[in-house]
Amino acid sequence: MKKVQIRVSGVVMVIVLLLSMLAACSSNEGGNKQTNAPATTTGNKEGAEKPDATEETSKPVGTVKIVLPGDQPKDMAGVQKAMEEKLKADGLNIKLQFTYFPWDQYSNKLNLIAASGEDYDMAWTHVSWLSQITAKNVIIPLNDLLDEQGMQLKESIPAANFLSASIDNKIYGIPTLVPTAENNNFFVIRGDLREKYNLAPIKTLADFEAYLDTIKKNEPDMVPIANDNNRALLREFGDVYLPLGDNGAGPAYIDPADPNLEVKSFFESDIFRKIVETKRRWYLNGWMPKDAQEIKDSETALNNGKIAATWSNVLKTSERIDAFKQTLPNGKLEDVFLNPEKPKYVFDAAGNLLSIFSTSKNSEGAMAFINWFRSNQQNYDLFSYGVKDVNYKLDGDAVSVEGIAENSTYNQVYWAWDDIRMKHFSKNVDPSYIENLKVWDNGSVVAPTLGFRFNADPVKSEIAQIDAVGAEYVGAAYSGFIDYEKFYPEFKSKLKSAGIDKIIAEVQKQFNDFKANQASK
Repeated sequence: MKKVQIRVSGVVMVIVLLLSMLAACSSNEGGNKQTNAPATTTGNKEGAEKPDATEETSKPVGTVKIVLPGDQPKDMAGVQKAMEEKLKADGLNIKLQFTYFPWDQYSNKLNLIAASGEDYDMAWTHVSWLSQITAKNVIIPLNDLLDEQGMQLKESIPAANFLSASIDNKIYGIPTLVPTAENNNFFVIRGDLREKYNLAPIKTLADFEAYLDTIKKNEPDMVPIANDNNRALLREFGDVYLPLGDNGAGPAYIDPADPNLEVKSFFESDIFRKIVETKRRWYLNGWMPKDAQEIKDSETALNNGKIAATWSNVLKTSERIDAFKQTLPNGKLEDVFLNPEKPKYVFDAAGNLLSIFSTSKNSEGAMAFINWFRSNQQNYDLFSYGVKDVNYKLDGDAVSVEGIAENSTYNQVYWAWDDIRMKHFSKNVDPSYIENLKVWDNGSVVAPTLGFRFNADPVKSEIAQIDAVGAEYVGAAYSGFIDYEKFYPEFKSKLKSAGIDKIIAEVQKQFNDFKANQASK
């Protein structure tokens, strides 16, 4: 096999399917066609309108019980009432019930719901969890439900997005429709401070480190960068696919440019070493928090002017800008994507998902509800932003809460079902940022790993042991607290004892099977 520009035939089929679907559901603004990637559609909002969900062949009834992360919006009750009235007007006799679990408990709660048989129907999940939560029977395949209650979703969401939400051709979640190329490999900085100190736009690691050093020397009350994510450094040291983890972790990785597509140990790689050595240098230079207690919440610290850089993703700046502007109205957030001239890979054409519990007593109603709001602009706006002129206002096409009473605010986790064809942005978002999003995937390269999902069952004991070893060393290493040369020999020895080689071999076996299946399609 040649380098990644030559696709395996299964991925080519996905792209062919995708392009045909894009022609139906996207306006392809500016005449730019996406090349080599499963693009997100960026058509106008009128184009996103679909026939009412009432045209489905059956009409589910009953209550749909929904689990989401974080804090419940203040006017959840008011918006829920409005949604139920709209559902009824559209011929769906569905009631809604929302439960919110704290972030630090969320993933465990999903497992407990399934294990105890609790009566919930749907929840936000993520593609990085699929192998684990499907192995534990937390969620169910949606193929039949899509045929019965989600035909509009099947017609409007590209095949590549569904492929990324699938294991063994079974779809386990309704994916968002947003830019996906390298979508997590970003930093965000204080653009106003970069401009204040006459620094050029950041494109390289050297540029970024010059910014951090400038902050250290000139802003004594700020920590230059929080220590909460390492994905952006993969752009510098190894743009790789991590089938078992995220956040710049391992334990296995696949280099999409490797002609042999060999699975290797991430923790034993030069990539890991270079990230650890970089973070150690940042720590010794005083650019990172001096201990784990200094910056407990990077979002709050960013909004309070306590840090000058942190993690980001392709959409995160648009999601955090309003809270930032409330405390720093003259501040400016600016994304940093290192080495923009390098290939931009699509490792996954999906990230956030809406999934249905294996314990659901109203799975048909859950699918009908998702189809209802993801296939209609008015319904999408209602669930995502609330009641117009009560919970939000539109300033042109921009969403605004100016003049909205505090108890009427509705800070929903709409990123969990984002659809860029229907999404409204805040007026605080620079129009150039929005235009960049619409073409972000253009020219990106489909990684040959697209659609691969690792089943951890055969090595779950070894993975648990590796996780325990990682908890002992990796967090401290990424925080810059320990020197690589001092901890690594012992770390490597414990990795071997915990079964790292068995895990790598199992990932390789499954990936070889995946490639063979793709080639036979």
